[in-house]
Amino acid sequence: MKKIIGLLIISFFLISHSYAETRFEKDLKKLSKYNFFVDNEGNPYELDQNIDKDKTIILIYSHGSGGKESKIQLCKNSWYQIPPTVYQLDGVKIKDFTIKTYQLCKGVRGFSQKDGDLFWDTYDKNNQDINSVLDLKDENGLLLINKWTSPMQQKVIKLKIDEFKEKGFNNIVLSGHSAGGWDSLVLKSNFPSEIDGVIAFHPARSGKFAKTKKPHRGWINWRNYKISLIKVEQLENVLVFSHEKDKYENPKTSKFLSESKNVRFVDVSDTKCKKKLKTGGWHGITLTNCFADKDPKRKEIIKYLEKLF
Repeated sequence: MKKIIGLLIISFFLISHSYAETRFEKDLKKLSKYNFFVDNEGNPYELDQNIDKDKTIILIYSHGSGGKESKIQLCKNSWYQIPPTVYQLDGVKIKDFTIKTYQLCKGVRGFSQKDGDLFWDTYDKNNQDINSVLDLKDENGLLLINKWTSPMQQKVIKLKIDEFKEKGFNNIVLSGHSAGGWDSLVLKSNFPSEIDGVIAFHPARSGKFAKTKKPHRGWINWRNYKISLIKVEQLENVLVFSHEKDKYENPKTSKFLSESKNVRFVDVSDTKCKKKLKTGGWHGITLTNCFADKDPKRKEIIKYLEKLF
């Protein structure tokens, strides 16, 4: 199992040119217009080409997921856009460094309808055994698990990191909400030398566990698999925010993170801010204007960055 997981992490970045790759590249072009630097008032801007790259911290924000596997996620509404808690950091000085915040729209499509049918039909026919689909391939010989939304969107983030690195920016911090936070943790644990840190707001990648009083078997199985992709023992310099009423992940379900000595875990259950539907209720309380402007625990971000740099 561990050997298979290791191969999956490496191989999804090595997908050969194919229908899936062409589809992926088309999605990147459509999403690129939503990718830009954002100032501390929430306005897009172009980065000064003469900036001191060695003294610049690139803070890349990745949104959560939503919609169907086969549908592209365009960053048109607030759920997908960089929140004030992050963009207010633009221009902030951390010792000799200056933060530049960047919104990354990573909503590429995952499975096609055909791939999804094959994947889930196989999974169901094998009594929902995850191992039955880990080596399942499409008609072109590509592993279907690597064409799922999660690894495809992680690939988008990794490509953006590589792009900034090629331009000479070596101080990279990932931030993200929900699936964006989870994906950032996966990447940090697998590429520790390329990513300085991660700020994860309510990281989650398995949907709601609170649809019933007791989590269903499918949720538990897939969540355990996705946790295995985060090499917790290799996580360092990570900041995580969580709320007890979050229906996706909360401090109790996130013990694999909170109990790690290398994770700075912040429980915001005592916040005075009110949940907002457009930011996902308690699942996105840290994305609200109230949290960004008034909650004292927002200062944990600056403390974290000061220690990091």
